[in-house]
Amino acid sequence: MLRKVTVLGCGTSTGVPVIACRCSVCCSSEARNKRLRSSVLLASDQANIVIDTTPEFRLQMLNAQVTELTAVLYTHLHADHCHGFDDLRIFAFADNYQPINCYIDRCYLDEFKAKFPYAFKDTGYSGTVPAITLSAIPPDNSLRIADLEFETVQLAHGKVSSTAFRAGSFAYVTDFKGFPQELLDRWRQKIATLIISGVHFRDHKSHSSIPESLAIADELGVERCYLTHLSHEVDYYRDARRLPDGVEFAYDGLVVEFA
Repeated sequence: MLRKVTVLGCGTSTGVPVIACRCSVCCSSEARNKRLRSSVLLASDQANIVIDTTPEFRLQMLNAQVTELTAVLYTHLHADHCHGFDDLRIFAFADNYQPINCYIDRCYLDEFKAKFPYAFKDTGYSGTVPAITLSAIPPDNSLRIADLEFETVQLAHGKVSSTAFRAGSFAYVTDFKGFPQELLDRWRQKIATLIISGVHFRDHKSHSSIPESLAIADELGVERCYLTHLSHEVDYYRDARRLPDGVEFAYDGLVVEFA
């Protein structure tokens, strides 16, 4: 049973502050305007599961004081969602070289192996002993890890796809543009807590904007909605007044608990 979700990072691909940017958000001293790349940690009675290994994965694990990891779910293979992969080795080393189970849509299997080839062959050097087992998400889009059952959904993200994950009444949906009516109908009144990307208030050709994500949350009838994958155009406190009741901006370190 899902007990809590920790937001490890809620920033878009650049992170916030953005390198060399002098805007008010990037120069802000407000902690909730400082955003590592987007990822979450799901904790149940039997498992710790991360969705995506961002470039700051090491820092995120240290910040959240994670000492055990059961599995990793990948949404897609853009750099801001997978380039912290190598630090999974540490969890394998700490557990007598037991590999971490990783899952991704089958369309990304070959690309994943090409991106990190050393993890799939014996190099003769113990520091790069394969630290994972990589598996495709089952074709029926149902995945069970320990005591958690996931429904997976492929959503369009520009010219590629991104996987959304639902566990019971919780859903994590990031890096998408458009939400099929069939999925709205299937999830309506079934999602109590939603973490969904909304890069900024303007339109974006491959990402859902904040207004678009708010409309999805409203149609689904969620009780709690947190906006993630936020750009430096979003000021946590200034723009909070633009959000309806029941919706908040996520921030790094946010913990969402479940009864």
